[in-house]
Amino acid sequence: MKKIIVLCVLAAANLLGWNALQSTAQVASQLNDPKVIIVDVSESETYKKEGHIHGALHTDIGAWRSAHEKHFLLKTPDEIQKHMRSLGINTDSNVILYGHLGSAKDLLHSTYIYWAMKHYGTRNVAIMDGGLEQWKSEKRFVLNDEVRAPEGNFTVQVAPEMVVDLPYVKQNIGKIPMIDARPAEIYFGVTSSNGVERLGHIPGAMSYFWTYSITPELKVKSRETLKKIFSEGFGLKQNQEIIVYCTGGLETSFNYFVLSGILGYTHMRLYDGSMREWGNRQETPMVQYRWEEFHPLVEVIK
Repeated sequence: MKKIIVLCVLAAANLLGWNALQSTAQVASQLNDPKVIIVDVSESETYKKEGHIHGALHTDIGAWRSAHEKHFLLKTPDEIQKHMRSLGINTDSNVILYGHLGSAKDLLHSTYIYWAMKHYGTRNVAIMDGGLEQWKSEKRFVLNDEVRAPEGNFTVQVAPEMVVDLPYVKQNIGKIPMIDARPAEIYFGVTSSNGVERLGHIPGAMSYFWTYSITPELKVKSRETLKKIFSEGFGLKQNQEIIVYCTGGLETSFNYFVLSGILGYTHMRLYDGSMREWGNRQETPMVQYRWEEFHPLVEVIK
């Protein structure tokens, strides 16, 4: 009888599939699974001084992005493949990311790396809700040792549809809904973005500050709440193409994670250069002092 119950539980788990957002309890239950790779995305000194989950490898945001003029872009497939292999990641690995959440912005490293891994072909990637602070609050143990893993065999398989560049965004103004992840006052154009010369937002883009999706405890709000926001509030359909952007790629990765990973939107595209590219050029159209909803235009602004 016990054997039947166990088999039923396993079957149910397989049907449910991999969850992009996982609780600390779910992560703890997988610590001894050889297919699960847990990755700490904090700064190197933080990883060493504050400790980490048993067996957690370390990376930081600098391993994933490089500077291009005034903006940042995801590193090349070869660079990412090499780095992921150094983390012991195989083609069939299940990867769980978490951060040390000293502030809300620390969440963004996890979501950007989530997007990067998915873009380069990682099948199962998840983020641990609440970060290491939630883990510690539950009296779960942490270690301060340096973890190393045998070389993995991960092979990049690029999903080009997950990212867009400046020409694509410009060509699709008024055709595709866009979401600006920056604070509302920056979107509106009364305050400037760090490192961005011009004020305002891309024409037709809607404002949704990424922190609206988290609680004061830096945990992700319920799926039901998020679904209402985007399906009822914004009127977005799950199979609709959507472009998300922010200042430099990090903030918008959280909106990407919520829409694609949690809510299952199937046609999400992230503009990696974002406003540090768009807003530092003079030929790109900008709108200031206007709140916008998406309405397809007859003529696209060029």
